Amino acid sequence: MRPVRLVAAACLLAAVAATGCTDSSGGPSATPTAPSGSAATTGPGTATTAAPRWTTATKAGTNNLKVPEDMPMLVAIRTGSHDGYDRVVLQFRNALPSWRVGYVNQVTSESGATVPLEGGASLFVQVDPAWGHDQNTPPYAATYTGPRSLTPRYPTLRQVRWVDEFEGHLTFGVGLQRRAGFRVLELRGPARLAIDVAS
Repeated sequence: MRPVRLVAAACLLAAVAATGCTDSSGGPSATPTAPSGSAATTGPGTATTAAPRWTTATKAGTNNLKVPEDMPMLVAIRTGSHDGYDRVVLQFRNALPSWRVGYVNQVTSESGATVPLEGGASLFVQVDPAWGHDQNTPPYAATYTGPRSLTPRYPTLRQVRWVDEFEGHLTFGVGLQRRAGFRVLELRGPARLAIDVAS
C-alpha cells in the first residue's frame, strides 16, 4: 500500500473511533448525571434525568441563590395523574429553593401538632429559603392564594396539604394510598419542583 493510502486509512480509523462515542443526536453517549433525586435541565420548562430514581429513599437538592433578591415565593400548588405516576407541583416566583422530600411516620407542624392526611403513607416536603407571601414589598401580600389542602384522590396521590410557613421555610404533607417509589424533578422556566409517585 502506498504511503498516501496508509495515511488516508489511518485518518479514516481515527474518525471512526472519534464518532463511536456519540449518540444519534451527535453528542456524547454518556448522558450527564443529575444530582440524586433531581434533574438536569434542558431548556425552559423541561427536565431530564439520566436514570430516574423511583425509590422510597429520602431525596434532597441544594440551590444557591441570592437572598432577598431571588427569594423563592410560592405561587401555585398543582396535582396531576399520568400514565404510571401521580404528580405534585410546587411553583415559585423567582428562583427554585433547596428541598428535601422523604417518608415519615406522621407529618407534624412546627408546633408539634399532628397533621392528618388521607392514605396509608406520608411524604414530608421541606423547601427553603422560601415564602408564601411577598416579604420584600409592603403590604406583604400572599403570593399563594389557593387552597391549603388539595384532595385529588388519584390512585396513589390522595392529598397535598400546606403545613407551615416559618422563618423562610415552607413545609407540606403528601398523603399517599401506599408507600411507593418516588422521584423529584427540578424544572425551570418557571421554577417548579415536581414530586412524582409511582401509581
